[in-house]
Amino acid sequence: MGSAHKISKSKARTSSVSTVVGIALVLFMLGSLLFVVLNAKKLSDHVKESFRVQVFLKEDAKDADILKFKKLLEAEPYVVETEYITREDAVKLMEAEIGENFVEFLGFNPLQASLDVHLEAEYAHSDSLIWIEEAILANPRVKEVVYQPDLIDLINQNIRKISMVVLGFSLLLLIIAIALINNTIRLSVFSKRFLIRSMQLVGATRSFIMRPFIWQGIVNGIWAAIIALVLIVGVLYFVKSELPELMSIQDIESLVELFGLVVLLGIFISVISTIFAVNKYIRSDLGKLY
Repeated sequence: MGSAHKISKSKARTSSVSTVVGIALVLFMLGSLLFVVLNAKKLSDHVKESFRVQVFLKEDAKDADILKFKKLLEAEPYVVETEYITREDAVKLMEAEIGENFVEFLGFNPLQASLDVHLEAEYAHSDSLIWIEEAILANPRVKEVVYQPDLIDLINQNIRKISMVVLGFSLLLLIIAIALINNTIRLSVFSKRFLIRSMQLVGATRSFIMRPFIWQGIVNGIWAAIIALVLIVGVLYFVKSELPELMSIQDIESLVELFGLVVLLGIFISVISTIFAVNKYIRSDLGKLY
């Protein structure tokens, strides 16, 4: 009897561990995709805010006036930040790009001082750029405003396409994840179908039979979520070491939100799948248990 009891406990433990691992792997995939979804807007905004509008200034504009204009621009709601590039800075940048000293060859500096303006993400589209250009040109210190309207249109089009692909893939993966977790839990409950029947035979109510399975589902969901989060943290650590600029847009609030969603998903899907699986065997005829 003791040996049989130990074997039974060992099988139950093995079944529970395999269930938790199975759920954890699915939650890891879901959590990784959730990370992408939660950060999609931030990544989109980061790309849009990298778009540069160059404001070239008149040659007679004084540094004090330019700095004053710079502060005025930074106070505008459509501006993230500005960078003042003097004529000397422009020469250094050009020399680094072409690899030679063109000023010595020409005998003068043909480059103009400029302000690089980075716009807020919601203003980084063609319609807003038209009136923003007009507003900047209204300043008497400004000679010319240069930007690439085709580039910003291409950026917005690609972001929309990528968003649709990610959304579709997210829904597909969610359906697959629910199906996989459901099958994993059904297999776990299947091994206990005779225990369910025995409880019914001694007069146990549906809620009484269901309670320990639901509790086990909650525990399994939490453990699976913890394992999935450890794997996700490992992947994020790797991404941070390889692509630090990508992780620079990440914040603690998003990570807490991600962790909370993974735990809730683990518990919710586990409990719902457990309820359906147990109900199936509660309603089954004795012949179907075999």
